[in-house]
Amino acid sequence: MKELAAKPALDRHIGALLRGHRRAKEISQHDLAATVGLTFQQIQKYECGENRISASKLVEMARALDVPITAFFAGLETPHGDDLLARFCQLDGATGFMHAALRMPPAVRAEIFRLAGSWADAP
Repeated sequence: MKELAAKPALDRHIGALLRGHRRAKEISQHDLAATVGLTFQQIQKYECGENRISASKLVEMARALDVPITAFFAGLETPHGDDLLARFCQLDGATGFMHAALRMPPAVRAEIFRLAGSWADAP
């Protein structure tokens, strides 16, 4: 029997960011699928990295979500950044937190990040 290959990390990374951006815009899988001419099941497969997204579909989804195409590659510049960002985007409440952080004044956001860092380092 043929063993299933592990899902490529890049496909999981792009899928996690797709899910994060879609949720941040409060767009359902059904609505995104209808906009780009797919089924919601295909969107699900993309979001969990089960299927690879073609370049043309990625461009269509970026337009539908009103994000730059580079938004799906964030975190790839640093070693292990893809795993960290993908894991964060999958946390419950992560997209709400990102929305809130973007609306905060910079000084408040900096303080929240400082506090989060100190809490993470607490025993």
